[in-house]
Amino acid sequence: MALSIDILDLGDVGLDSSFLVQFRSPGTKTWVRTVGYLIKGHPEGLILVDTGFRSTEIMRRIGMVGRYNEGRSMETELEKRGLKFSDVRYVMHTHLHMDHAGKTDLFPLDTTTVILNRRELEIAAGSGLVGYPPEDTKHLIDRLYQPGAAMLLDLKESGPVEVLEGIVCELAGGHTEGSMNIAVQTAEGSAYICGDVFYDVQDQFLDPAYHLLAKEPKLSGHFYVSWLQEKGAMKKALYAGDWLLPMHDAPVKVEKGGRIVGRVWGNQVPGEVTPIEGKGTPTDLEVGTVFR
Repeated sequence: MALSIDILDLGDVGLDSSFLVQFRSPGTKTWVRTVGYLIKGHPEGLILVDTGFRSTEIMRRIGMVGRYNEGRSMETELEKRGLKFSDVRYVMHTHLHMDHAGKTDLFPLDTTTVILNRRELEIAAGSGLVGYPPEDTKHLIDRLYQPGAAMLLDLKESGPVEVLEGIVCELAGGHTEGSMNIAVQTAEGSAYICGDVFYDVQDQFLDPAYHLLAKEPKLSGHFYVSWLQEKGAMKKALYAGDWLLPMHDAPVKVEKGGRIVGRVWGNQVPGEVTPIEGKGTPTDLEVGTVFR
């Protein structure tokens, strides 16, 4: 079984630069990409990780901006691959913020099972935070009452779980209390999908400002655990696999010792790797295209 991962363009989010990297250019607005990962080649069917944001209106509601690039969205990304929503057997959620679980309700309850960490759903339903829109959360609760429409994991208690052959979910330990990472075994090693534990590999790890310690990642401006837990989660993700796949940045190739050696600019992992020279090359969106 050789699994591969397509990178789906689910739109961009416009927000303050310091949201992505702590203390970076406060007041400067920037765009960051939002992706989903479509896992292919599994005998049980297609598996999608995260579904993007529901609408641009949702983003405005919480003080951010959303856009779809040249019409690209969850709908068009599936359509150009000849797929319908009912063709996706599983949806997995790294966490349930508005830009990760916004279009889950488009996947039929009777054909698609949504896999998520129970603790993250508890937070989404009980925190009252604007990052968990009620439209998204209510749909997930509805799934609990439809046979086979949802699968809840208890990762803090169970430890890592191989939910499907070659696919392991484990507690992220960072960003939100209920976030989970997903390790996918490909023909070229483990691809580690890390949610929002990393936003910006360039400025958080390759070239972190004001950091003197070797291999010490810089925090984002957006997490709901202690700073030490967040640091630990970032380090765990960096050393966990052969590929690191954030949800708002280009994937990177990682060698032993947590050494990032290249970027994947294409739309598939494993894929062509562009070597990183020196401190690295920023993506086209992460250091952003400034907007007003």
